[in-house]
Amino acid sequence: MKLLFYLASVTLAFSASSVAAELTAEVPKGDPEFTAKAMSAAPADIGKDATIIRIGDGFKVTPIKTGTNGWTCAVDTTGEPWCADAAGLEWFKAISTKAEPPDKTGFVYMLAGDLGTSNHDPYATDKSHWVQTGPHVMIVGKAAHEMAASYPNSLDADPKRPYVMFPGTKYQHLMFPADVAGHS
Repeated sequence: MKLLFYLASVTLAFSASSVAAELTAEVPKGDPEFTAKAMSAAPADIGKDATIIRIGDGFKVTPIKTGTNGWTCAVDTTGEPWCADAAGLEWFKAISTKAEPPDKTGFVYMLAGDLGTSNHDPYATDKSHWVQTGPHVMIVGKAAHEMAASYPNSLDADPKRPYVMFPGTKYQHLMFPADVAGHS
């Protein structure tokens, strides 16, 4: 828990393997390109030993590479790369399939940023309460729910500061901007 409070109180800085200059909605077809984009979500020392997966409808997983460090990296259907620990992966599966989120705390890297989403509802198709966050990390699950009251819960979040995404929903989670500029 001490780590969570530390993360919550500082601006995060990480060394990303190859943070994309400009994130696009492209989902690479070839495995080497897909793997490179997926790994861009995490620090190099995590991405290089992570499991790499493709995700299909219903969160059907197709492995590309089996990792050794307990982390899983993917590029979602919107072209956004992410890397998650085991509990973070369970959370992604839950939100993707509209299932109950796990009662565990997970951690997710999105150091390439995201393309934006409506902050009021994870399934919204409009652009109301739209927020686009640059490089960031996420705390999901149990600890995020416990800590959410201590962070801005505005539907119109400031993505340059820590905030709660999807506040008040069962998928609410904490977003922490990460400074990856100048790190290699």
